[in-house]
Amino acid sequence: MKAKVLMLTLLGAFALSFGAQAQQEVSTSQNLSGHKTIYNRDGSRWFIDIQGGAVMLPLGEANNKAEFMDRVSLGMPMLGIGAWHNPYFGTRLQLYGWRAYGFEFADAQKKDLNKYGNFFAGANFQFLFDLVNYFAPFKEDRVFHFSPFVGVGANYLLQVTEGDKFAPAIEGYDYLHGKDFDFMAPFGIAMNAGIQMRFRLHRVVDLNIEAQAIASKNNFRGTNAANYSGADVMALLTAGLSFNLCGSYFTEIVPMDWGLVNDLNSQINSLRAENAELSKRPASCPECPEAPAVTEGTKTTKAHYSNVFFRINSAKIDANQMPNVKMIAKYVIESGATVYLTGYADAKTGTADYNMALSERRVNSVRKALEKNGVDASKIVTSFKGSSEQPYEVNKMNRVVIATDAE
Repeated sequence: MKAKVLMLTLLGAFALSFGAQAQQEVSTSQNLSGHKTIYNRDGSRWFIDIQGGAVMLPLGEANNKAEFMDRVSLGMPMLGIGAWHNPYFGTRLQLYGWRAYGFEFADAQKKDLNKYGNFFAGANFQFLFDLVNYFAPFKEDRVFHFSPFVGVGANYLLQVTEGDKFAPAIEGYDYLHGKDFDFMAPFGIAMNAGIQMRFRLHRVVDLNIEAQAIASKNNFRGTNAANYSGADVMALLTAGLSFNLCGSYFTEIVPMDWGLVNDLNSQINSLRAENAELSKRPASCPECPEAPAVTEGTKTTKAHYSNVFFRINSAKIDANQMPNVKMIAKYVIESGATVYLTGYADAKTGTADYNMALSERRVNSVRKALEKNGVDASKIVTSFKGSSEQPYEVNKMNRVVIATDAE
């Protein structure tokens, strides 16, 4: 009954937290659930868990006759080392060792109980799934996380004693070791499953509360295993702190709005066609008024050949941008004109120095692509502005190299 109440409480807390976070404003430009969001590939977020708590053997006829608190062994130190490979999937190596109390009937009438201490050590490699980060919109500073996990490992039964004190192996007192002791006999493959609730206290510190069950075949004394058959099952409840290492955090990658890009390119191509049509008109038009004289200091208007857009933090020319590169190359080759390339980076991503270097890489990528398409290097003039200038009001459009016929 207590186990059912605990599970309902945990599920209720998860539902309330999930609903509350769904109503909060999230710091993302896409507002997509975590498994639909693209993240950077800078590496995993490593962490160390330090926990302690309680362990008991929940099964067994004799165990169920004992007082509940007599069955609980307090302490249960645990050390975990792991990494979140993305916001909703992680792995962890968990090390632990303590004692689990078991009970057996002292007589045939099943009235009196003998208490035994099963001292053990073990390790599990676990897979963690953060359900909140998976289903809710991506939010780096989320406070609550709910993560089921499963794992596989091994347990080793060190000693079985009467009472709760670890002691040297003495015949008649140590019920595990004997004259014909087999070192591998107390070793058993372990399977575990559990749930973790994680509360963010600071950027580098989380509070963890975990409940899990571990099943292995170690012949614990006082389990439900008659004649040492079947698996030994331990139930654990622990709490502690998780320390995030290396200051690594996940950031969202917002994909380029290619519909907007293609629309802008269509507009540019339409304007270029109109300009080509105007160039076919005669130099003089008797019925047209004379053009006003150009006063000194008038700026020369730039004619845009085309734009080449890039993904965030990338200087690679995508396949759907290569037609723009080829269009520029064709125009320069046919006209013999000089093309001026200017690279940019958006101001909302990265530092000024990083963006300056990124815009230089982008403009060099376009220059090399033009040369591969037959443009003479002497006909290409490059410059880069980083994020110091933003040619477009839409932030993502400033990840661009603009080609013009004048500086």
